[in-house]
Amino acid sequence: MMTDILFIIQARMGSERLPGKVLKPIGGYTILDMIVKRVRQSAYYDQSRDNLIIATSDNKTDDILSAHCLSKHYRVHRGSEQRVLDRFAQVIEQVKPAIAVRLTGDNPFVDPSLLDLLIKSHSDQHADYTYIGGTPLGIGGEAVNANLLTELSAAKTLADKYQEHVTLLIRESPEKYRLLFPEPPQELRAPHLRLTVDTEEDYRLACELYAKAGARPDIPAKELIHLLNSDPELRAINQMIRQKEAD
Repeated sequence: MMTDILFIIQARMGSERLPGKVLKPIGGYTILDMIVKRVRQSAYYDQSRDNLIIATSDNKTDDILSAHCLSKHYRVHRGSEQRVLDRFAQVIEQVKPAIAVRLTGDNPFVDPSLLDLLIKSHSDQHADYTYIGGTPLGIGGEAVNANLLTELSAAKTLADKYQEHVTLLIRESPEKYRLLFPEPPQELRAPHLRLTVDTEEDYRLACELYAKAGARPDIPAKELIHLLNSDPELRAINQMIRQKEAD
């Protein structure tokens, strides 16, 4: 059921490589606004309930982010900056969804059709955790049974890395959890591309790609992939960037 799904966008102003990136503009939108707009296109988004929450930190540096969310009438929750798992667990305990879809605030081109496939696969296969790889970095999310995150959060002996990287312990425990990794549709298969924004180069690419795509906030990821594959100069802008471990 749609009521069992909760989209949680993890976002904060602090970033080692590109501070304040979630509120940086792409066209007439901030990166966060673009993510929200695209997630709301998912078949599993319920406008009457607004089953989407921004989970940010209670650090003073995120006051501006929280104020932005409130000005846009986004639901927002503030919790520990470092203990991100606890932040997610607090949201889940309030809303009580069956499935949490984890998204991050640096992916302006998240694809609603891929989110729909993710959620449907997760539900149909009765998985504990689902992730679709093989696509450009930044167009997807993770689906996880919400009760697992609250259970893990309650374990007080959890190592810091498992608190910071919300689903890492689940991903590292295939003997304990049912992990599902569906294949992406052919038109979204492009693991060589980066559509996340983690550096100045990523941001420049996102802005130029958005302009080249006609400044349409709802442009499907398959069109962005086609544009990048047919434009080597554009693609080269962030090709040298390496993703940090555990991202």
